[in-house]
Amino acid sequence: MLAFGSQARSAEPILKQMHGTWRSENRLILIDTERMLGNTDDTRPFQRDALTLRNISGRMIVFEIGRKRFIGLFDRNELRLTGDGIADSEILHRR
Repeated sequence: MLAFGSQARSAEPILKQMHGTWRSENRLILIDTERMLGNTDDTRPFQRDALTLRNISGRMIVFEIGRKRFIGLFDRNELRLTGDGIADSEILHRR
């Protein structure tokens, strides 16, 4: 997890990019980088689980929300997502 000194400062731009509610036709993901919390269950809109960043490589981030691991490619208001529970990849948009 990124949380110390220069690592945290270097992660600030990507944290701002990740922050928000991301939607596709089939999926909703809430990413709150200010509190390092997230939600992947649209049937439980007030549920929040820990958001953990595992790896950052440019716009590609490996992260976990609760016990689910994802790989996301962030580009402005578009997120290409793959990971636990996703058969291929999905494109989500920030709302």
